[in-house]
Amino acid sequence: MSDYKIGKVIGVNGDLIEIILDDKQDDFGVPENMLINIKTVNGPESILIGQPGTFLKIQILNGMLLCMVADIKMKEINSLNNEDDIIMPLPQRILTLVPFGTINENGNFEKGTDVLPTVNSSVYAVSNMTINAIYSSYSDGNFNLGKLSLMPQQDALINLDAFLSRHGAILGQTGSGKSWTVASFLQKIAELEKSTVVLFDLHGEYKNAFGEYADYIDASSIELPYWLMNCEELLGLMIDKNETTAPNQTALFKSLLQESKQKHPENIALNIPKINVDTPVYFDFEEILDKFRFLDRQMVPGAKPGTEKKGDFNGQFTRLLTRIDSKLNDIRYNLIFKPQIYNSSASMSDLFRKILGEENIPKKIVILDISPIPFDVRTSVISLLLRCFFDFCYWYKKVNNKNYPMAVFCDEAHLYLNEYDTTSKSARLSAERIAKEGRKYGTSLTVISQRPREVSATILSQCNTFLCLRITNPDDQSYVKRLLPDSIANITTMFSSLRRGECILLGDSVIMPTRIKIDMPNPTPDSEDASFYKEWTTPHAEIDIPIVLDAWRKQQI
Repeated sequence: MSDYKIGKVIGVNGDLIEIILDDKQDDFGVPENMLINIKTVNGPESILIGQPGTFLKIQILNGMLLCMVADIKMKEINSLNNEDDIIMPLPQRILTLVPFGTINENGNFEKGTDVLPTVNSSVYAVSNMTINAIYSSYSDGNFNLGKLSLMPQQDALINLDAFLSRHGAILGQTGSGKSWTVASFLQKIAELEKSTVVLFDLHGEYKNAFGEYADYIDASSIELPYWLMNCEELLGLMIDKNETTAPNQTALFKSLLQESKQKHPENIALNIPKINVDTPVYFDFEEILDKFRFLDRQMVPGAKPGTEKKGDFNGQFTRLLTRIDSKLNDIRYNLIFKPQIYNSSASMSDLFRKILGEENIPKKIVILDISPIPFDVRTSVISLLLRCFFDFCYWYKKVNNKNYPMAVFCDEAHLYLNEYDTTSKSARLSAERIAKEGRKYGTSLTVISQRPREVSATILSQCNTFLCLRITNPDDQSYVKRLLPDSIANITTMFSSLRRGECILLGDSVIMPTRIKIDMPNPTPDSEDASFYKEWTTPHAEIDIPIVLDAWRKQQI
């Protein structure tokens, strides 16, 4: 370990430590250019002192306290001139440090500390070799996302298990490199021998990012049949709870749903001991609607012979039927209400092979391109997929007594896991269930968003790793700061100065908060900004407007 002394502690305020740098002497102190040379077993090593995001260590009783530089400033401190007894202001270099863990006498690192230093405790430089040893001891493998920004020769090793099993968030404003980061991350995961990753692609930008490792599914061409939904999801599509007749509609639908599932010949052959309203088996939806229509128009014998009166439910289901018929006639809902392939209980196996990438040629990544699906249908589709993934992992563990590790990456999560948008409720609740319970069954959730304050607070509170790219919006910065432990909240001040593709990684997957330059993905996702200058400085070419309008009308190319 290096013992090159650079200064001393002058103040400890909660989780912040202020130090003052010593002027350069023969074998200690820091010169004006802030560059020192320390001796290591591999020879001299140059280190730039004071750069925010770099590391220093402070002498404490049981070893060394490892800290990150959060701030540096020049400050005039009064000094007594002994010759003339005159007090003179002298400029001093003051650094603010955030403590993260303890390096014991054997060189082993442990998060946290029992004691903090006091004033006049010595402060020392930290060699790259020490940082490398700490990262390697925690990474549990050789999985890295790139290089340390301030130590380009050092791999940014992370603990992948901790990132996925305890859920993570990738946050950053538009243009900060989120798509780049996601693509790079998943390309590295795809290099593993076996993986199961599902990526919700909201803009169709990842289609060509993973080559033969990925299966691309255009969500408008896949069927997610109504019979796969549980009772609550079906009711959400059909019933307006604000209607006075909603309780009758709900009670009757549940009764007819269970009856339809129980009596279907295919389901009887499955020999299921007890079929309930949530059992994922086929049922005839039109048959249920016909019974609603009958009761809505039903006339019964009146008090006088030959007369009729309205039945008990006459007119109570008119609005319900109108609402359902509008969706049945809307071709955007065909993937739910009019399945052509997955129209039997037996077809459920084929559907899950497809969405899990387990068909004839297994794929490590499944890209679900949600972009063609209209917004008002999108939430229902995502809700169903999230619940199916969770339920599959849940029952896989029950059957096999081991987990089926599966990672779900939710791009542009603020659009459908929104805290405030009531139309996002079903998808948000499905995601919150994974966030709260998924770890037990191997289901991982990674939230990707440019508007973290709009994403469900329940979901983000369950994320134990944050990969934060550039965030300049003060409201978003403040929100992320509130999500972090008080001891590292001050690091959010660095968010606005990050370069594209550079991030601060915080949380359980990394031994200590780390500034990382993400490796460039190859190939890159189709997420580049439009070049106005380049396009507008080329000669004019006639636009084929009809072909664009035709694709728009048909919603396909």
